Amino acid sequence: MSADKSLPTPDPLPGPAAPAQAWRIDPDRLRAALTGPARGWTLGVVDETGSTNADLTLACRSAPWTESATLRLAYRQTAGRGRQGRPWQGQAGLTFSVALPLPLAPSQLSGLSLAVGLALAEALGDCDARLGAAVGLKWPNDLQIDGRKLAGILIESVPAGPQRVWAVVGIGLNLVRDAQMEAALGRSLAGVTEFLPGCDPTALLAAVLNRLAVMREDFLAQGFAPMAPRWSARDAYRDQPVRLLHDGRVQAEGLARGVDGDGHLLLETPSGLERIASGEVSLRLAEKAADKAADRGAGA
Repeated sequence: MSADKSLPTPDPLPGPAAPAQAWRIDPDRLRAALTGPARGWTLGVVDETGSTNADLTLACRSAPWTESATLRLAYRQTAGRGRQGRPWQGQAGLTFSVALPLPLAPSQLSGLSLAVGLALAEALGDCDARLGAAVGLKWPNDLQIDGRKLAGILIESVPAGPQRVWAVVGIGLNLVRDAQMEAALGRSLAGVTEFLPGCDPTALLAAVLNRLAVMREDFLAQGFAPMAPRWSARDAYRDQPVRLLHDGRVQAEGLARGVDGDGHLLLETPSGLERIASGEVSLRLAEKAADKAADRGAGA
């Protein structure tokens, strides 16, 4: 696919020698490592931007429809956003977005964020089996290791006509533990280099893109339902007492029982099994929820 018929990516892949970061993406190795449906994707990398999600969301509003996805990676994001609009700055990790063209109605995207999380976890396993085994999934869109956040996902949709939607998938994956970020958030984080001290970001990114490309094909064919058992097998909170919070207030509590085929959290309560859509709620272990409610400034 020629670049002029895909989403605008005015900034070409820079070489490994660009300044201000200890690691760089090698464009030639990245392209060579892509397999299957990811081979035709458009790749773009910049040193710094406000938000890769915002960049692609804006581009999708005017871009012609294509079956090829577009990557936009920034070594630093200064106005990134997490769930519920929380600001964050990406510095110590892979921070990127992928615009996935999906010939679906917006109502058919249920479970997509969980499918992305599963693909990311399995990509980490492709890089290192020990790392993959350590990764747990926190509903609806975080990856954890031993309760410490490793990665977060944000998805924004841009309608592109009947049965057409762009899913702009933003991913922030910690490569190293960032002490400054930990201090700002008031909690411990996890990093890929804890398991892979010599982590190759180019190989890691290629593994993620390859998994995302396969996930897209599977999601288009059957939705999230066939992936739900694999997601539930990695559920970090499975069979544990949890609380759902909104603006620091408890909305529901019970035992986490995995997810259903639409990506809803299955919550066992005294009144029965409830199915919870992600919406604007945050999931916490019951013993930690009280502390979170008392300190709303820590972020999710």
